[in-house]
Amino acid sequence: MSSWIFVGHVLMGSAQLAAYLYRIIRPHRFGVYGPSLSGKTTLDQFLTVPGDIEPIPHELRTTHPVRHGKVERPHSTKKQVRWNGRRVPVTSADIGGENRYWNLWAEDMVERNVSIVFYVIDHRILYSDYLRQEAVAGFQYIVDMITNAHIPETLSRVQRKRAKLFKPKVVCLLLNKMDMWWDQQAASVWEHGLKRQHPLVLPFQHELRRLRKAAVATNVEAIAAQYGLNVERAVIDTVDML
Repeated sequence: MSSWIFVGHVLMGSAQLAAYLYRIIRPHRFGVYGPSLSGKTTLDQFLTVPGDIEPIPHELRTTHPVRHGKVERPHSTKKQVRWNGRRVPVTSADIGGENRYWNLWAEDMVERNVSIVFYVIDHRILYSDYLRQEAVAGFQYIVDMITNAHIPETLSRVQRKRAKLFKPKVVCLLLNKMDMWWDQQAASVWEHGLKRQHPLVLPFQHELRRLRKAAVATNVEAIAAQYGLNVERAVIDTVDML
């Protein structure tokens, strides 16, 4: 009996190794988008090299060069997320959040055929109508493309054809900077499985429901990218929804 158990462990180990090697060759493709200054660059830096990240000054927000009258989309980079003994290879790109860069979100999703979309927001939308409306509009822009309600005209003809067939497997609303907003109310809401009823999530509920109706799985996670709080677990839990 013990020999069969040993063989079973070897086979399981071999299967896990084979799956990991496959993911090295074909890592999960993440699309990370969201409003400016919500923490996307900090998240990208943490996923690249874990550890405390220094605050990024406002004047150093992510921008992209313009060549021949067109804004250049940044290349994606390989990363490896580690959590609870697991290692998950991924690729993602750091793209600016200003609405002039939303077309780059669309190009990135379509050209890389991302399987998981992370939409990063933070607590500032609770205190500013303008920031909340901008964040919701950005999310709506993404959902419109995923559901084929509106294909961005900025895409080329080939890209527009791809966009009509594009559909990520999971969309995760990533609530960043939890060190700034997490309180007893949030802890209670999470404990009772009602995190989608949190004030940070409520403005996005309509779009989340639209995704569900389009057969796209959705997730909501809370992190603090600057300190690496809950980042790896949130990413792995979202990957496990594939």
